[in-house]
Amino acid sequence: MAQLILGPIIGGVSSTGANLWGRADGPGRLRAWLGYKADMSDAWLAGESPILAAKDGFAGVAPVSRLSPNNRYYYWLSLDDHPPGPALSPYPGFTTFPQIGERESFAFAFGSCFRPEGEQGGQIFSTIAERSRKDNLRFILLLGDQIYADDYHLNGIGKVATSLADYRAAYAYAFAWPPFRDLLASLPAFMTMDDHEVDDDWTWKDSQRAQAQIPIWDRVFRWLQGRRQEEWQIPRQRVQDALQAYWEHQGMHAPRLALPPDLTAEGQYGLATADPGSLAYAFTCGAAAFFVLDTRTMRIKSRTETRMLGEVQWQILENWLLAVKDTYPVKFLATSSALLFDMWLDFARDRWAGFPDERERLLRFLAEHGIAGVYLLAGDLHSAHAIHVGLNGPQGRGLSLWEFCASPFEQAPNWFSSRTYRPFRSEAVKSQKLYFTVPQHNFGLVRVDFSNSNNPGVRFEIYGRTGELLGEAG
Repeated sequence: MAQLILGPIIGGVSSTGANLWGRADGPGRLRAWLGYKADMSDAWLAGESPILAAKDGFAGVAPVSRLSPNNRYYYWLSLDDHPPGPALSPYPGFTTFPQIGERESFAFAFGSCFRPEGEQGGQIFSTIAERSRKDNLRFILLLGDQIYADDYHLNGIGKVATSLADYRAAYAYAFAWPPFRDLLASLPAFMTMDDHEVDDDWTWKDSQRAQAQIPIWDRVFRWLQGRRQEEWQIPRQRVQDALQAYWEHQGMHAPRLALPPDLTAEGQYGLATADPGSLAYAFTCGAAAFFVLDTRTMRIKSRTETRMLGEVQWQILENWLLAVKDTYPVKFLATSSALLFDMWLDFARDRWAGFPDERERLLRFLAEHGIAGVYLLAGDLHSAHAIHVGLNGPQGRGLSLWEFCASPFEQAPNWFSSRTYRPFRSEAVKSQKLYFTVPQHNFGLVRVDFSNSNNPGVRFEIYGRTGELLGEAG
């Protein structure tokens, strides 16, 4: 009988349901058992997955629905049809979100960039678990680089991932790390990708997505290191394999995508050249609305075109911003890379600073439409920060926009971030202030306070590997 080798992960939590994910070592069916009691003595079968198949790496989701808002459920994800028994207690659990629009205060964690190093790797996730129990965190946002498929020293496979089997193996290595696995079994997770799920700073070279590229310094370095040619080239098939592996491990348990990419007849990532679909999605937690951007799969850099999101994702994002403008007092935009943090000597130009027209488009849209209560959540930088900008709103009314960045969970810190930061120019911006930078392993915690119904509060705290408070703003 097949065994669960990765998971469980609690994904796609809402006020009435969740997606329970797992990956097995062979065919079978995931069964999700729920109970109100911690020992699961009242367990019932709440959901089942389709038959797990090799085409999806034997990964799947058992969705559970018709749950009550703001209720605690214990669960067990298994591959057999026998209900769990008290002997296996204690069981993990999750709490559904408040009813849509309900102004209930809550807190969540976020961060990015996990590259485990040594036997003590992943310690920060144990710290997050402790913080979750203390502050009753509702979920964690993982903003990219959940694996380092291109880091042949520390990705668990000893080479740059170049095939679907390689990418699956890199996920199996990172997602099996005990502190990481334990955290995601008990704290709901929302994920998005950054570059290292495919390769370092990768982009498309054309709008048809026929050719991809990585920076020349990566190609030269790998060549000098004697890596095989397939490890410093990035053909279209390699990107397709990486996105398929992403879908299997991160995408399939997310909330419903805003405009899903086309899948093949076999139900796999198709990467059709004219497909406008992306990995972007939205969700709500009470009176807070979240939009998780896909900043990677439509990204193009060429002599004639530079773009990040793609026009269809832009239309979806702008329509979403207008829809939540007056109905949700707090809005979060989750982006895998920093939008407000510019740096001197930024040769890669891989963040929003490398796409200035799109950054300006977003800032102008917020300013011209007077969309208040927006907070940016970012990762990637290997240094945490808090930045506030004042926008020129309608009729001269000022608007407040914050960017909170948490990075890295475990990677080489960017010790020069504070020295290389510089304000950027924008007609929509009238003031900018950098509150702090933290160049060490960290995670972010955001507290959303609805105790004052007329003026909700949002507070950002950054914590270190062992739980020490390193900075706060908001």
